[in-house]
Amino acid sequence: MESDKIEEIRQFKSNKGRLLGRLLNKSYRFMSEIAYDFLCQKGYPDFRVSHIVTLVNIDFEGTSVNTLAFRAGISKQAMSKIVKELTDAKYVFVEKDPSDARALVVQFTDRGYEALLAWKKCTEHIDQVFTNLLGSDKLEQVKDILGILVQHYEAYEHNFHPEIHNIETVIFSKK
Repeated sequence: MESDKIEEIRQFKSNKGRLLGRLLNKSYRFMSEIAYDFLCQKGYPDFRVSHIVTLVNIDFEGTSVNTLAFRAGISKQAMSKIVKELTDAKYVFVEKDPSDARALVVQFTDRGYEALLAWKKCTEHIDQVFTNLLGSDKLEQVKDILGILVQHYEAYEHNFHPEIHNIETVIFSKK
C-alpha cells in the first residue's frame, strides 16, 4: 500500500476517539448500563430498552400493535415479539379490538404502570448522574444539540424519497 494512504489511515485511526458515531454509541451504552443498574435495584431486571420504547407508546385506553410498531419505528413482527415478552412478564395484556376483530389492542396491567413510573424515576436518575458529570448547563446543551439532530432525522425520515441518497439534500433543501 502507498505510504500516503497508510499515513492517512494512521491519522484517521489516531482520531477514532472523536468519531461522532463512536461517541454516540458509547454514550448510549453508558446510559443503558446506568438504566439497567437502576432498574435492577428497583426490581426490574428483565427490562430492556425495547420494552420501555413500547410502554411509553401505549395510550391509557390501549393501543394497537400496528400503531405501536409505527410509533416505535419497527416492523409489526418485531413489535409483536416485544408485546409477547411484555405480556409474558405481565406488564401488559392483549385483547381483540372491538372495532376490528383482526387487530389486537395492548393495554397496561398495574405492573406495567409501575414499570413505567420506575422508568420515569430512572430517567431522572440518569439526568442526575449526567448532571454530576457535566453540570446542568452542559447537559442541557447536549440535549438541545441531540434534539436538533433528532428533528432533522425525523424530517428526513418523513420526507424520504428513494431516489435521493444524500441526507443533506433532503434536510437542507426543505428549509
